[in-house]
Amino acid sequence: MKTTRWFFLTSLACLLSVSFASAQWSVGVRGGAYTGTVTQPELITSVTPDFRWSPGASAAVFAEYQFSDYLALRPEVTFQQKGFQMKEGTNMNMGGIPIPLGLRSAYRVNYVETPVLLKLSTGGEGARLYAIAGPSVGYATSARLVTHPQALLEFRPIRTNVNLDAINYQRFEFSAVAGAGLSVKAGAGELMAEARYQHGFTRLVDVPVVRANARNQGVSVSLGYKIPF
Repeated sequence: MKTTRWFFLTSLACLLSVSFASAQWSVGVRGGAYTGTVTQPELITSVTPDFRWSPGASAAVFAEYQFSDYLALRPEVTFQQKGFQMKEGTNMNMGGIPIPLGLRSAYRVNYVETPVLLKLSTGGEGARLYAIAGPSVGYATSARLVTHPQALLEFRPIRTNVNLDAINYQRFEFSAVAGAGLSVKAGAGELMAEARYQHGFTRLVDVPVVRANARNQGVSVSLGYKIPF
């Protein structure tokens, strides 16, 4: 019995070592732009301005485990700036000349996220097309409200740090990611161009009386480079 168990464990260890030795690992970085907004809460649509798309930054480091020529798994650690913009104002008539009065506000939340993406690819050695999809878990580290007052001319922006705990903001966020890209052989590795869409499932603000159905959504584009080892 002991001999059989020893033989089984030895065989399993050999198979695992061969599998990991033959698998292709890569590491890489990517960076680009993220444009996001939040879904409009139905209960407060009439008393809030429209939530507009707001630009931000996106950057990531990742590893890629290649199961075959067409299938891979890509875990990432991503920094992403999410949020939205609001614009409120009116025109004041002075001597028949309309003068714009109002403000434009950008609410930006910094997230650290860990998406785990399944990658399907096709093509040859020189260039390959691929699709990615998978879940992501994020954590909101900080937030800032940038306000641009406007009266004929736009004044210097006012930047205010936001205490997320004070507004009962849900720091942890679960979301889904889907996208597509193109990779091209470049030197020792591959150059990548990628676009993706991300949709959050977590309510951002959960107040006991009013549960506002506001969730993050956004689109990102990025360039990256990965190297096999």
